[in-house]
Amino acid sequence: MLLVGCYNLISVMEGAKPFARDLVANLKKIAPELEIKAHEVRIKGTDGKSPLETREWQSGSLDGAGLSKTPVLIVDDLVDSGKTLLMLKEKVIALGVAEVKTAVLIRKFGAASGPVDFLGFDLNLNHATLAPKGLKDYWLFGYGMDLDGRYRELDYIGWVEIR
Repeated sequence: MLLVGCYNLISVMEGAKPFARDLVANLKKIAPELEIKAHEVRIKGTDGKSPLETREWQSGSLDGAGLSKTPVLIVDDLVDSGKTLLMLKEKVIALGVAEVKTAVLIRKFGAASGPVDFLGFDLNLNHATLAPKGLKDYWLFGYGMDLDGRYRELDYIGWVEIR
């Protein structure tokens, strides 16, 4: 894969900030001539019948005219249900962007979490195998991800079992 030209990178805040920073730094090492325009957006999960049922735009703006001329890479820390990535990808495509790819550090539930173009780690969790252990889920924190607003600054990833 040849990395030349200009790319737009959209980072989902706050969680993806460390991953996006490290990704850009490493891309610059292997392709110093690569121009990356960084954008940050904040997407908020809203309450429905279950927590984070739907997504809504909270902050950050995207210039359709500027974005539509170059490929876009959406970067997120974690994909669980896939709703945030899907909503953001649809918005970017609606702005007229021809090429949109996604990069995610961690996918929790394998393919059930939705498609990802570039993936760091796939936990491949399954609710059916968690239930006999008395678990509903794992909550990840550190490296940008928070646990009740704390631990984003950790340089490693930890987890809490959700019972």
